Amino acid sequence: MELGFFNSIWFGIIAMVIVGGSWCLIGFVMGDAPKRGIEPSLVQLFGAFFSVSCSTVILLLTGRPECPASVLLLTCGAYMVSGLINFSMLQIMSYAMQRGPNGIIWSIIQSALIFPFLGGMLFFGMEATTPRLLGLGLLVFALLLFALGKDNSNHSGSWLLPAFICFLLCGVQQNIATAPSYFESARAVNSITRALSTAGGTLTGAVLYNLVLMTPERWKKIRANLGNRTLWKYICALQFFNLIFAYTLFYPGMNAMADAGAGGVCYPLMVGSCIVTFSLCSILLLKEKIRLLQGAAILLCLSGLIGLCWP
Repeated sequence: MELGFFNSIWFGIIAMVIVGGSWCLIGFVMGDAPKRGIEPSLVQLFGAFFSVSCSTVILLLTGRPECPASVLLLTCGAYMVSGLINFSMLQIMSYAMQRGPNGIIWSIIQSALIFPFLGGMLFFGMEATTPRLLGLGLLVFALLLFALGKDNSNHSGSWLLPAFICFLLCGVQQNIATAPSYFESARAVNSITRALSTAGGTLTGAVLYNLVLMTPERWKKIRANLGNRTLWKYICALQFFNLIFAYTLFYPGMNAMADAGAGGVCYPLMVGSCIVTFSLCSILLLKEKIRLLQGAAILLCLSGLIGLCWP
């Protein structure tokens, strides 16, 4: 009975909601790091290194997945590409947000949740039920309200093209990350191996990024960051939840959703949960005042999540 639940769509839904909610921690860290003089790419660099190291040790102790080498190679390759694209997207997003309206940019990028939904429908036979379509529409509309309700006064440079590039990259990344779960052979690749591959892609991107931009001044800044205890607190906090959830919820949850023919709903569920959790944390923990449009966006997100979960 218990094993049946962990293979069910309801486990997948619960897992996606929890993982999406945990993403708000990434938002807080990436937003706070520059204010404390921390290079955001270093959070990803050392976080990915930590994740690769832990996953490698666990794999050495437990053995590699029992599946054909070709399946293992293709699956790991997909997740490495996903991690590399995600790193690139976050760096471009940071560039755009330094030059344009953060609320609108964030909403444009998160609207990429339509891509895995369409991918599931067009290529993997996911049923586009009326509640799911309505739920997706409510989430996209909530993102619009979220953008309008934020302070978008900062637009000192060209930001639209980078934001649109991020939108496309995010859509591609989400489809790549979801696709392996649709194939029964790829689902044999365990969560530890998937987490290792994704972190490997992120680590590759972070290393190349820092090498290309390396200057004596940048190296001096990196050395200063290494002695910053806040950087390591960020990394420990993010990787603690990242690894535990990756091993137990994220990939197993996507497997369960895809097996039930609902893999395209995974990222919309996670994004919606992230919006609600981030907004509630801002109100309850940071004591930010809720605006009318923000309150409406939260309600729309909750309604959208219900629609996506509707049988």
